[in-house]
Amino acid sequence: MWTAVPPPARPGAARCNADDHHAEHGAPITAAQLKTRMGVALPLASAALAQL
Repeated sequence: MWTAVPPPARPGAARCNADDHHAEHGAPITAAQLKTRMGVALPLASAALAQL
């Protein structure tokens, strides 16, 4: 059964994208923005964001 748990490489990529977004915009990244930056489905981006 498939779950929305990011693969091992994704949490690091999510953290990097979240940090870059915060540095550029001065605000936390949303799941929708992380989805776009990472090129993944929204449930996966949401799960990655929840782990940050």
